[in-house]
Amino acid sequence: MRVKIAIAASVILLATADSRAKDNRACILKATATVPRISGLVIKKTRTRPVPAAILATWQGQTRPIIVDVDTAAAGAEETYSYMCVMTKGSAYVRRVMS
Repeated sequence: MRVKIAIAASVILLATADSRAKDNRACILKATATVPRISGLVIKKTRTRPVPAAILATWQGQTRPIIVDVDTAAAGAEETYSYMCVMTKGSAYVRRVMS
């Protein structure tokens, strides 16, 4: 019986991690599509991180948001664009935030 419970718990954890990874990918794709169109702009790196506690303290949404950072380079200048992303009904919604 304990083995069955352990297997069930493992399956649930893996399913949760997989859905989180898919959510992160969707958020990254949406955020990179939202980066301003600048001639010569190159996206160097993207990463996700948790939303600051100050935002979470007032957050009323059902799903937990994440921050997507997009590191870019254009004309010798490097810049990071940060977006807050929320998954709602299978779609990613992003809004630019100032870090």
